Amino acid sequence: MKNEIILWLSSLAILFLLGYVISVTDADYPITGTFGIEGKKVSYKLDKVCYEEKSYKNLIISDIEGIEARIILKNRNEQEEIAYKKIERGLECEIPKLVAGTRINYKVLIKYQDKIFEFPQKDFVTLTFWGHIPSPVKILFSILLYSGLLLTIRSLLELFNYNRNLKKYAIIGCTLYITLNTIVYPLYGTYKLGALNHFVPPIGDLVNPFLLIILLLWIAGTILIFNKIYVRVVTIIISFGTIALFYFI
Repeated sequence: MKNEIILWLSSLAILFLLGYVISVTDADYPITGTFGIEGKKVSYKLDKVCYEEKSYKNLIISDIEGIEARIILKNRNEQEEIAYKKIERGLECEIPKLVAGTRINYKVLIKYQDKIFEFPQKDFVTLTFWGHIPSPVKILFSILLYSGLLLTIRSLLELFNYNRNLKKYAIIGCTLYITLNTIVYPLYGTYKLGALNHFVPPIGDLVNPFLLIILLLWIAGTILIFNKIYVRVVTIIISFGTIALFYFI
């Protein structure tokens, strides 16, 4: 029992670390920053994806009086400017929601007296609009996805426990990834594409190739584990393969 607790706690610690690394290295991770004006902070966040239901809202947090800002939108060779409105603790700008899959390029200009701060300085950020995904669907997807990663780590650490529960973990892992591939991700993708009650999306758009490869890895690995064929090697391959593929989901 003591070994089980230690291995599960170790798995959770590794999961937390991996989750953080995957999050901050994600191509869609927002650009954030804070700078000072007259000793006061100005914070901004430039998102790369939008799942909002009605519009994309960009916030600049600051207590400085007299600060102004605007967003520069670039679409091909055309540019448009949208001014920020003052709110309680800063500024807010709203961009109307576009069709799922539509991309726009933008940057933020912040002005205070005769100074102008441009973010990003040399380029534009690409913002991709997607359909609104209800919270229950997002939560279910995240729970199953990270439960699968947790089980992957725990299966690898089970090698230090003489493989006592490895078959059980393999069955549970297959069940998780089958559910993700056949039910949860297609539902998630349907909302993401804005297809619900509008059109029937192609099957290819409802399948995540990396999740599918993970599932095939687990099915093949489970068969080999149950037949006691290179159990340690198979477990290591499944685990590291799954962790590597998580960076692309």
